[in-house]
Amino acid sequence: MLHRKYLVIPAAVAACVIAAPDAVASPGPIRDGDGAAKIVDRSFHTLASPGGENPILRAGNSKFGRAHIKQGGRHHHKPSHPYNRKAKKKWQGAFNRGICKTNGRYYTLYCYPFRAGLAKRTMCVWVDYADWKFHGRNMGQKGIITAYVAKGQKGPRKHRGRDSCLAQDD
Repeated sequence: MLHRKYLVIPAAVAACVIAAPDAVASPGPIRDGDGAAKIVDRSFHTLASPGGENPILRAGNSKFGRAHIKQGGRHHHKPSHPYNRKAKKKWQGAFNRGICKTNGRYYTLYCYPFRAGLAKRTMCVWVDYADWKFHGRNMGQKGIITAYVAKGQKGPRKHRGRDSCLAQDD
């Protein structure tokens, strides 16, 4: 039979463990999750982001992420929303060029002008770096909202293509 002094210590430790979750700070935002929150691509990097984070691509839904891009955006126009290796290289090219425009503090546009044959085009990538809540849990940044090809390369020299991206309604 156990002596009483050996039963007191485990009870005190259990009381501390039960009380601890309220006193301990949260470990920060969750970075991945089920459904729309699932991160499907972390391979992108940029030196130009509002919070110093690299952009991510989430599974998303009809309003953002991979699902939004694959459906062809809001207007379901798949040719203007390519999702393949060549398109992803252009996304990275846009991240390498830096920020074209920011709307608010964390909603950011990246532009990458290129030629398709004789036609001038711009790859436009919108990223939302703001914290995003999914089912009441902070998932970290929302990530890439959409990526699409705009006709032309209008805009100031430093941000060539910006005006073309802004003129096209995703």
